[in-house]
Amino acid sequence: MTLFRTSVFGLWLAAVSALSAQPAVAQPDILILGDSQISFGAGKEYLRFFDELADRCRMTPERKRALGNLGNRETAAIGVRSTSLQSWTTPNGAAKGAICDVDKKFGVNAGAYGIEGNPDRVFIQIGKGNAYQFCKPNQTAFQAMFDDGYYSPELLVLTFLGNSSDRWANSPDLAQQDARRTLEQIPDDIPCIFISSVPVYLKKTNDKRMKAQTAIARALRQAGTQCAVVEGFNRKTRAVIEGQPAYFRRNDAGKVKDPHHPSRAAVRAFLDINTAEICNAVFSAVK
Repeated sequence: MTLFRTSVFGLWLAAVSALSAQPAVAQPDILILGDSQISFGAGKEYLRFFDELADRCRMTPERKRALGNLGNRETAAIGVRSTSLQSWTTPNGAAKGAICDVDKKFGVNAGAYGIEGNPDRVFIQIGKGNAYQFCKPNQTAFQAMFDDGYYSPELLVLTFLGNSSDRWANSPDLAQQDARRTLEQIPDDIPCIFISSVPVYLKKTNDKRMKAQTAIARALRQAGTQCAVVEGFNRKTRAVIEGQPAYFRRNDAGKVKDPHHPSRAAVRAFLDINTAEICNAVFSAVK
């Protein structure tokens, strides 16, 4: 290879490396990550909630100043099928595969809102497309997401529960492990909120999720102060949503056919009930 060709090749490599390190397109000020509840409609309601933050929360002069730390409050949400905190914090294997493996049936595994300036839901496959490069070898999805400022939101909102209900309810130690790894992998300068996901249709399922919520909430608080916790899965939200067919997809006979994904109306009710707690968490995180 001639000296000229070597120089050109070196410049090309440098350009490729610089491009790969560029931040994601249209950086959101507020980034919400969750599971399939986000994909099935909750994402749109979370975007609406944070867009209306100044009107929903009791504003004080201190809170008005803190709100400025969230920029224009451009919000995006990504929900990845049956994922959990473990999925985002594990570098290899089946847990990471829940984020990075191509869905064999549909070819996509996530629903995204507000990414790259699109406020509507789009279905995408994580690992494909400029805005979803979270699947680097031997790195966790969180590590890839935040590496070199690829994503650098002013506020990170995590909303998970159901896919870890057995893990957290049966083992406080595993809840502590997931909490510790989560806080280790989120950059220290990114404020964080954890909000439990919305109650589902069946009481038996919700009983276990309530136990799991207690475990992960305690674990996150013990792991550090970076992530404020909202135990949104509570007596009030269960009383409104649990066992109510109107809040779930039904067949022609009126029988609930999807007991795990509450409707947008249910998500609105969930957010309305928890508004004060979410507001408190936001402003404790973005002082």
